Amino acid sequence: MGKSFDCKVKVQLVDKGAQMPRKAFPGDACYDLYMPCEAMLKAGQTALFDLGIRLEIPSGWEAQIRGRSGLAKRGVFVHFGTIDHLYRKNVGVIIFNSTAEDVSFARGDRVAQMKLDRIWEVELGEGVVEDTERGGFGSTGN
Repeated sequence: MGKSFDCKVKVQLVDKGAQMPRKAFPGDACYDLYMPCEAMLKAGQTALFDLGIRLEIPSGWEAQIRGRSGLAKRGVFVHFGTIDHLYRKNVGVIIFNSTAEDVSFARGDRVAQMKLDRIWEVELGEGVVEDTERGGFGSTGN
């Protein structure tokens, strides 16, 4: 018997170097996203990199673009992003190099990760918000 899925997302590879997003291990929360070509990010620079893929996400779902801890440890940060179900253009990632050195990416490098999640319909209503014993911003830390 085949595996049942909650969501099916079409992925189109539109760049000759693009790779299908995939999980490193079964049960992982996110799919790795890959650089389709060699690229350079200068020290202190922020840039948008086209990953050469397009997604068709069903209504009621979204894709979240997230950073990778290995890059963040080196001072290279991926900006969080959301891809809504009606967005059908190429997927890109915005990366910031906070280091004093240029960073190079090779074709096939894992540069970000993607998590698919449900969209919850929530009603927001204006009203008086009750206080609690919890303090304000940063109240639980030093």
